[in-house]
Amino acid sequence: MHKPIITFLCFLYISFCFAQKTKFKTGKPNSKNYFSIINYKDVKGKIIIPVSIQGKTYQFLFDTGAPNVISSALLDKIEHYSEKALTISDANNRKESMSLITLKSITVGNVEFSNTSALLFEKDDNILFDCFEIDGIIGSNVLQKSIIQINSKTQELILTNSLHNLTINDKSPTKLHIVGGQGSPYVEIQLKGEGTISETLLFDTGASGFYDMSKRRLELFKEQSVTSSILSSEGSAGMGLFGASEANTKYRVNIPKITINNHIFSNITTETTDDNNSRIGSDIFKYGIVTIDFKKKKFYFSGFNKTYDLKEKQLGFTPIVENNKLVVGVVWNKQLQDKISYGDEIINVNGIDFSTTNLCDLISKESPFKSSDVLKITFKNKDNLINTYVLKRSFQN
Repeated sequence: MHKPIITFLCFLYISFCFAQKTKFKTGKPNSKNYFSIINYKDVKGKIIIPVSIQGKTYQFLFDTGAPNVISSALLDKIEHYSEKALTISDANNRKESMSLITLKSITVGNVEFSNTSALLFEKDDNILFDCFEIDGIIGSNVLQKSIIQINSKTQELILTNSLHNLTINDKSPTKLHIVGGQGSPYVEIQLKGEGTISETLLFDTGASGFYDMSKRRLELFKEQSVTSSILSSEGSAGMGLFGASEANTKYRVNIPKITINNHIFSNITTETTDDNNSRIGSDIFKYGIVTIDFKKKKFYFSGFNKTYDLKEKQLGFTPIVENNKLVVGVVWNKQLQDKISYGDEIINVNGIDFSTTNLCDLISKESPFKSSDVLKITFKNKDNLINTYVLKRSFQN
């Protein structure tokens, strides 16, 4: 059973990326030549893989936006070396202290890695660990000597030391930039509106969604005319490892085109984040096979098609989890702003009672916020006044 205090909905944006100066040990593969096919579970965009430690199998999130992380419950069961405290920033630049340890051995697929760093998550309650039922994270630091290929059609993750072991249709890879002490992978994309600009951003398999824009990039993109239809509002949107983002000005932005390795994605709608960098998330796996060559610093994308139209209907507000409740995060529609506000509790959506429902259990179900274009939603404001409105999802102009 999930603990009631932990709540999560699959439609909410959640990311667990880090950007640390500390040098993380990468770990040494015990074989010079290796090739391992790992069958993974896709849980609402999160890649969950089996990982073996001392002969026992555990469930880990595969997250190139983070270093290795293990739960405190797992620590007592495994061999590890010295600990030291670090100050860690999550995707919303929230900071907390975590311990850095060295794992004696960890096996991903059939590839064993010795002496690799991992952060220790010591809290009893956490959305990521509890709702996804995982024991840790396999992060970018352990991948530095490897090549990764992810195929969503077969739900296979391949881990190998040689590009010759893989089938790759992309003949024009882009440069992979390895950034920071954890060895985060950054790739270059092109954004196009009236103007065109290149952006180097984090390739983050732990982030849901397709493209998330860093707010600090917005002014530059506006100057270069690569964005259209910008909405702004006060509120909070997005969840990091240490909780929801701070309430401040958020923006919802339309981007006419994004190009990734000569593949064109059109009509992208995104909301700004408080992270220092923009990111490409796990939705990219819906559109093609991704190969990340950490060894030779190359990024390959073999699209299932050449072009994609990502236009979709939007709701007039963004829901978030805050203080263990489902609440209004950001209100985008001006007509809604005199009816609902940031922090108003959402207690019912199309007959689903969120005051009694264990929100974690909905992780495997379709979001009620996206399953219908017409939503009957009941809100409770800060004065405990309850109102019900019928809202429609629509295309943003």
